[in-house]
Amino acid sequence: MQFNRTWGPLTVRVDVRAAVAGAILFFLLLNLGFWQLGRAGEKAALEARWQARSELPAVSPHVIFESEGNSETDQWVDRAVRWEGRFKPQDYLLLDNRIYRGQVGYHLIALAESQGLLVPVNLGWLAGDPSRRTLPTPVLPSDLMVIEGKVYVPAGSPIVMQKPLPPQSLPAVVQTLYWDDWRESLSALTQQAVLPYEVRIEPGSPAALEAEWPLVNQSPSKHIGYAVQWFAMAAVLCVIGVARMTNLPALLKGSRGI
Repeated sequence: MQFNRTWGPLTVRVDVRAAVAGAILFFLLLNLGFWQLGRAGEKAALEARWQARSELPAVSPHVIFESEGNSETDQWVDRAVRWEGRFKPQDYLLLDNRIYRGQVGYHLIALAESQGLLVPVNLGWLAGDPSRRTLPTPVLPSDLMVIEGKVYVPAGSPIVMQKPLPPQSLPAVVQTLYWDDWRESLSALTQQAVLPYEVRIEPGSPAALEAEWPLVNQSPSKHIGYAVQWFAMAAVLCVIGVARMTNLPALLKGSRGI
């Protein structure tokens, strides 16, 4: 189906189906560009929140535990935590399929005691058996020590077909962490209350393993760069469309030649 019109020297010849496909692609490119700008805004907000929370004084896990139900979860995200605690040799979880510098391993989540309260502390990445035949046997510090870290709450719930059952014993290997659903089971196993938040240990701590905690996987500037690329592609598509559907390039060339 063709659309042909002439307005003075300007001639328009359009294949309607091609024009519709081009318009859809054009708006798709625009949508991708605006989506990247939105992601840049989200990452900038995360960085601003982290900076603001890092300037606040550290709190103890008991303050967070006692405030549960009286405050929103977002209040404690990225908040510094500090307390004296002790690790138990067998009270830990291995979070499977964690990649560090191209190597697959585990995150070691140890339950640190704090005056009757157990705090899930992510000690960082631990190498695993490449053949997947054996599990690592970490040696946790046994002495009373000062533990410092920051509260970590995932931005969204993982997408799985079915939520896994809580571990029936410790130590255990898990694919995902569900503190809200598992806390009662873990409390029954350990006979102690469990903080429903993960604390990521400070990298300089004596108990830390490979504890690198990137705030965001991509900086806001990268998202802005991607948005510019999508917008540029949309602009190029628009220019190509005008050149193919009209005689405007010839008219412009002729006007410059006069």
